[in-house]
This record gives sequence, C-alpha cells and structure tokens, in this order.
Amino acid sequence: MRVAALVVTFNRVDLLREVVDALRGQTHEAQIVVVDNGSTDGTAEWLSQQADIHVITQANLGGAGGFNTGLRYVAEHNFDACWLMDDDVICPPTALAELVRAYEIAPDAGFICSKVVGSDGQPMNVPMVDQRQTSERYQDWMGLVAEQMIKVEAATFVSVFVPTAVVRRVGLPFRDYFIWGDDREYTTRITRELPAFVACRSVVVHKRNIQGNLALSTETNARRIALFVHYYRNRLHFSRLYEPRLSLLKQYTLVALEALGMLLGGQPRKFAVIARAIFSSFTFSPKIEFPKKGKEANS
Repeated sequence: MRVAALVVTFNRVDLLREVVDALRGQTHEAQIVVVDNGSTDGTAEWLSQQADIHVITQANLGGAGGFNTGLRYVAEHNFDACWLMDDDVICPPTALAELVRAYEIAPDAGFICSKVVGSDGQPMNVPMVDQRQTSERYQDWMGLVAEQMIKVEAATFVSVFVPTAVVRRVGLPFRDYFIWGDDREYTTRITRELPAFVACRSVVVHKRNIQGNLALSTETNARRIALFVHYYRNRLHFSRLYEPRLSLLKQYTLVALEALGMLLGGQPRKFAVIARAIFSSFTFSPKIEFPKKGKEANS
C-alpha cells in the first residue's frame, strides 16, 4: 500500500526530529508529510533540509486545521491510506506494518488505530470500545480477538490509519474545531458508516507533556486556559451532532454547572472561558469539506 505518514507540528522541533527518525525506521515504507502550523522555533529551517519529507506550511490553524490540510493533500495525491499523528508520537519500527496487517484482515474498516502508551508505559488515549449493536458487521469477533483487534467507536489522532477512500466518502475533519475534539468527531463520523478497530499489536508511545487527563480545573497556564473555549464548544457541538436531545441537555447542564463552580470557586477567568464556549456553541455550525477529485485536484 502507498501510505502517507501525516504529522501535524507546532513549535516542537526537537520532538519532531525524534518522531521523523522513528517514521524513517518503519518496516513498512511511508511517505512522510509534515504540516507545519507556522512554527517559529526553527522547525521550518530544519524541515527545509529534509529531502525525504513533503512539507506543507500554513498559519496556525490548530491540530484540527493541520489534519484537515494534510488529509486533503493525501487524498488528492493518490495515496492508498493516511497514517495520522501529532508531533509527540514515537512509533516503533513495526507500528505501521501492524496497522496495515490489521487492515488486510478487516479491509472494510473505516480506520485502524494503535494501542497507545505514555512515557511511563501506562495506557493513554484509549479508544472508545464500540458497544453498539454490531452483530451484522462484527460476527467474527472471536477471530478478531485472536488477532488482538477490538472494535472501537472513536479514537484520538495518535496513530490512526485511515484509507483515503474513506476520506473521500465521509469528508475531512472540521478545521473550525481548531483544537480538541476534532479526532473524536471525525472517527465517530466514520464509525457511523463503517466498522473500526484498535490493533493492539501496533503500539506507539505518546510523549505528551501532561500524561494524565487534561482539565480546566487543574490548568495553570494562561494560554492553555484560553484555549479551553474550543474544548467546551466542540464538546457541545459533538453532542448536538451525535447524541439524543436528552443527552445534549445533560451536556449543557454539566458544562453550566462546571462554569458556576469556577465562579463560586474564585476563578472568574475560567468561568468566562466556559460561558463564552456555551454562547458560541449556539451558532457554531462548521460544514464538512471534501477533497477534490481527479483533474480538480491537479488544477
């Protein structure tokens, strides 16, 4: 298969070097494609010296905008599949080969994702196991378990293998999400039409600075606090798209109660972030974009 390894990066050149070195060492060959979201730390200079990497440079559109751009490029340039990851995912040599192997076992899959562990070896970015009615598309579950494959409903963009035929079918990730939730929405969009699996024999290491769960309540970095407006807005938008009305009402109630707790706890800035997210969610309605086809892509 002709696979593109897509990495979205922003101001982490040292980690990016490590990620790229690991991608170069894969037993299954992949064309490395890096979307640089306007880095200012020397990333662009380093990338300009790498002859084997296709580089796309753009303004900082967040992870969502980066994956939107990168997937569009891959789908429009005749690759069979795209292997998505952030710039802090270290992939052992057989990571991609095991994903391809799993796809050959389940060729109707919408995506295949890796088992993810943190720097401490503990599981993280654990995909959501699919507990929906699946008898019509998951009859050979015992055989798949023997192959260490489990059906999932959603995953994060930390080593996800997506056939480009699927990208053309369901469209691209919402670039307007900017950060947080774009991966859950996109993989859920796929599994509403196609089955998807985690291939536990494909293991990658996520070297994220914060190894635990991200939470506004414990966040102290002022810049990251401001970014949480995307987290809450996207969470509410996801609920509006995929959950029943009662669940949507529950989500709004939970988010509002969390905002009230911030205000009563003497954290007015965090309250303001959540309040802004709630109000913006009422009008937030991004449209699905699709890659161009054939001659359109080459024009």
